[in-house]
Amino acid sequence: MAERVHVAGVPVDNLDMDEALAAVEGFVASRAPHMGVAINPEKVIKAKQDKALEKVLRKSDLNFCDGIGIMWASRLFYHERIKSRVTGVDLFLRLLELADARGWRLFLLGSRPEVLSRVVAIVKERYPGLVVAGSHDGYFTAADEPGLVAEIAAARADIIFVGMGSPKQEKFLAGNLSAMGIPFAMGVGGSYNVLSGEFKRAPARVQRLGLEWLYRFVLDPKRLPRILSLPRFVGIVLRSPREHVDNIDFFGISISNRDVDELLEIADGFVESGVPHLVVTLNGEMAARAFRDAEFLEIVRQADLVVADGVGIVWGARMLGPRIENRIPGIEFSGSLLALAELRGYRVYFLGAKPDIVERAASNVMTRYPGLHVVGFHSGYFDAAEEAQMIQEIRGAHVDILLVGMGGGAQEKWIWHHRDMGIPIAIGVGGTFDVWSGLVRRAPRFVQKTGTEWLYRLVVQPSRVRRVGSIFYFMFRVLAHRRTASRN
Repeated sequence: MAERVHVAGVPVDNLDMDEALAAVEGFVASRAPHMGVAINPEKVIKAKQDKALEKVLRKSDLNFCDGIGIMWASRLFYHERIKSRVTGVDLFLRLLELADARGWRLFLLGSRPEVLSRVVAIVKERYPGLVVAGSHDGYFTAADEPGLVAEIAAARADIIFVGMGSPKQEKFLAGNLSAMGIPFAMGVGGSYNVLSGEFKRAPARVQRLGLEWLYRFVLDPKRLPRILSLPRFVGIVLRSPREHVDNIDFFGISISNRDVDELLEIADGFVESGVPHLVVTLNGEMAARAFRDAEFLEIVRQADLVVADGVGIVWGARMLGPRIENRIPGIEFSGSLLALAELRGYRVYFLGAKPDIVERAASNVMTRYPGLHVVGFHSGYFDAAEEAQMIQEIRGAHVDILLVGMGGGAQEKWIWHHRDMGIPIAIGVGGTFDVWSGLVRRAPRFVQKTGTEWLYRLVVQPSRVRRVGSIFYFMFRVLAHRRTASRN
């Protein structure tokens, strides 16, 4: 398979038409399901607006360069040349030729019934060596989808082409790829309209110049908004990291760069495994404490999942190189864990804060998540005898998720020293119980979005002024590390 380049975090296979055809031939020979996607600037823009689509593009087996804008961006911004532009319609037509030569079975899905019927007739006439194993228009409901997928699987096709427009076609394929069991699946957008004669392609010379987009605009001025999206694409390329990575190294700490849905999938796996895992939601203040506390730093480095809680972590990682795309405040991730626990029937225990606060927090949470199974709670104030009794209670309750609110550092140490309890997920939640109890209010939404919630809390609680020193110490350590790294 060809080497992949990346544009705004989206992988693109650096190959020409012949290499793309060879890759598909290999997919068909393997009999394992594979998926191909045409990558162009418009699709990159959609991916940045739609996390589900972005995940599909990252996992796709063949991402061919469909748009001239992708070639320009790779060359201008990353100084890496993509061999050739492989348009979706051209690859579609060449694959029909290959299927004709190899005697492959095809399933054609998408478009309007009248367009699809013309396409089926043309394919059968022009390519007598292939087999149209089945076809279905693109107008079906969610209720129809399982039956359609079963029909496709029964057709035992080698390739399925889907013309339903993006991102609908990519999401349909990604969601049903395994169930269909087809070696190669590819979205073809408006290619059926071209093959049927409904749409006329630009002259060959215009195609070679990469100006097919201009030709289509002249014929259809309604495409103007799509043309004007180019500056937006450039802005995305400039703002986005070139290549998405799932984990970013920060002073030896592996910080997750996944979105909340991906994190919840990981959490689900933790519970299913039945073995203990430590989850840390890290902010700048906690990192500063770790820099001064070797034991705490080592615990964070060995944590099974570290989530970027604070804007300081995002800033610090950017100063040292990699960009964290997904900052998820600890209180929001904890709430998402509770929603997951309610959905899956996981057993939850609250530990920390003052007795009245943790009790009120548990009560409010159970009101918000009526199906949640809270098997117990205990304050963060206990002596050795109470601790032993509490641990016995937690063990007996078969807890799946333990939330510990004892303050950054102390809570992680407590979890680490008691990991023999075997709890699948133990997470430090800091002052989250205070908020859930109703005692403390979160900052307004616009403050949260700007990443200045720490400043809001300082204004509301002036006693936190002593903690500001930790922020400056954190910044000093990051900048000093950056200066040392640049010298080396």
